[in-house]
Amino acid sequence: MKIFEITLLLLGSIIGAGFATGAEIVTFFGYLQLPTWVIALIIGLVMSLIVILEVVISYPNQTQQKTLQQKTTTCKFLYLVFVIIYLILYTVMTAGITQLTNTWICLVSLVLCIHITLFGFQKLSKLNSFIVLIIIVLIITTTLPHLSFKTNFQYNYQHTFDAFYWALLYAGLNCFMYPELIKALAQIHKRRTIILAGIITSLIVAILFGLILSVIKLTNTQTALIPLLAVAPNPITMVVILLAVLSSQYTALFAIIQRLQIMIPATKNKPLLTATLISFLALIGSYCGFNHIIKFTYPLIGGFTCFYLLFSFLLVLRHHSH
Repeated sequence: MKIFEITLLLLGSIIGAGFATGAEIVTFFGYLQLPTWVIALIIGLVMSLIVILEVVISYPNQTQQKTLQQKTTTCKFLYLVFVIIYLILYTVMTAGITQLTNTWICLVSLVLCIHITLFGFQKLSKLNSFIVLIIIVLIITTTLPHLSFKTNFQYNYQHTFDAFYWALLYAGLNCFMYPELIKALAQIHKRRTIILAGIITSLIVAILFGLILSVIKLTNTQTALIPLLAVAPNPITMVVILLAVLSSQYTALFAIIQRLQIMIPATKNKPLLTATLISFLALIGSYCGFNHIIKFTYPLIGGFTCFYLLFSFLLVLRHHSH
C-alpha cells in the first residue's frame, strides 16, 4: 500500500498538461521513425535509471548534508535555478488551463492549487492518489478504442540513438520535481521503498506514453494544437487533461514553496501570501502560450536536470573517496 501511494504521488508530478495533451510527447518524439513500443521501452529504462539516481542523491543522509555545507554558494545558486524552473513548470500548467478553457476557470484552478498545497504533505499525497487513479483510467479508456496494431509506417532504426538522447532529456524533465518529493517521502518511507515505487512509476509512464503516442500517430494529429484532444474530441478527454494539469500544477507549487522556505526562512510564516504571489506570476507568464513554453523550455529543463544529477553524483562519489 505504501508503494502504491508513493507511485501515484510520483505519477502526479509527471502526468501534467504536456503529457496528457500529447504536446510534450510530440515535441520530444514526434519525428522519430521507430515503433512506439521501442520508444516506450527506452523511456521506461532511462527513466528508471534517472529515478534511482535521484533517490541516491536526494534521499537525506549525513553525506549529503556535509556535501551541501561544503558547497554553500553553489547550492544557493542551484536552489534559485530550481525555483525558476519550478515556476516555469507551474506556468506551463496554468497556460494549459487558460488555453483549454478561459481565464476565470484558470483563476479557480490557481485558488484550488493554493488551497490544496497548504493542506500539508500527507493530505496532498492522499488527494493526489485519488486524482491520478482517475487520470490513468480515463487515459486508457480514451486511447484504447483508437488503438490498432496494423500500421503502414516505415521505420528507421538509425533513430534509436536519437530516441535514447531524447529519452534522457524527457526523463530529466519529468523527474525534475522528484527531489522535493523524495525529501518529503524520506520522513516516512525507506530509501528502497521509494526506489521501487520510482521504477514502477517509470513502467506505468512508459505504458501510458505508448498508448498516447500510438493513437496520435495513427490518427495523424501530431500537428494539432492539443493532439490527444484532436484524437478524441469529447468531454472525457477534456476531463483527463484538466485533472492531469491540476495534479502537476499543485505539485509544482508545493515544490516551489519547499525550496523557497529553505532559501528564505521567513516565507514559512506566510505560506498563503507566498503561494498567492507565485500563482500571480504564473498567471502572467501563462500568456506567453502553452505550446511555445513547452517547445522552447522543456528540452532545456531536461538537459539541466541531467547535468545537475551528474554533477551531484560526482560530488557524492568524491566525498566517499575521501
